[in-house]
Amino acid sequence: MIMKQGRISIARTMVGMFICMTLGLFACLPDPLDVSGIPKVKPEIVVSSQITSDESLVVFLTRTFSALDASDDSDPETVWNAIAVNDAVVTITHNGVTDTLIRLAPGTYGGTPINFESGVRYTLRAESPTLGMVTASTEVKPRIAFDDLVAELYFDGFNDTLAQISYRIDDPVEKNWYMVNVLDINREDLQRNLLNPRDFTRLLNDDEFNGIKYTETFRVFPREFSAGDTIAVYLSNISEEYYRYMETRLENRFGLFEFVSEPVNYSTNVIGGRGFFNLYIPDIHFIILE
Repeated sequence: MIMKQGRISIARTMVGMFICMTLGLFACLPDPLDVSGIPKVKPEIVVSSQITSDESLVVFLTRTFSALDASDDSDPETVWNAIAVNDAVVTITHNGVTDTLIRLAPGTYGGTPINFESGVRYTLRAESPTLGMVTASTEVKPRIAFDDLVAELYFDGFNDTLAQISYRIDDPVEKNWYMVNVLDINREDLQRNLLNPRDFTRLLNDDEFNGIKYTETFRVFPREFSAGDTIAVYLSNISEEYYRYMETRLENRFGLFEFVSEPVNYSTNVIGGRGFFNLYIPDIHFIILE
């Protein structure tokens, strides 16, 4: 019982941070237009997922909404509560075993210990009396950790102070796709960043460094950092399908908003809904910028 409560507590603490990552990648919402006569699109379930640092699963379920339902002045907590799917029964099945997830917060499910094994296929099933059922299947990707990681402040000469990240990974021989995230965790209002987050995402594949060590340095845009700020740096080994999905998100400045509102041609592995169900175990480092 103590171990189960501990997992639930850890998963809940990761919720705010992951919301900022998974709901990111767009600048702001457009003002509502004074129009009428537009047919309403039937809401669909949108799936997001993350394995946390203690290897617990968190699944986010929201519904699509119209561009007329929110604006820059919308209260983030109100919007989130409006699109969160709270009436779903969510299960994960693998090797003939089915586990039922617990609702941890609005639209957030997890807290159930699951032994995730690399290469094993897991199937998500979420059934909502109001929105219907969605299913999705994926395999757990092997965890790849930073071989070396340094984060420091960088002065660009224009009165801006950026975060500079230098890292090295030892790339396995097989084909791999990576996602590096940098998240500022010194935020007074994580809820407000639901609609205007400031995380940084970088995608890369090993076309040019397959099977060897790879070193890279990049700077985090567009926000400024100060000495004493704490950042979280994530390295995730992701599937090619999720890599392509994230490419589309990054190329679209209003990625999330268009994704959860009007229909768009985003790749998805969710049957009956939208979003992406993925299982990768990130290597996470918390660093105080000096």
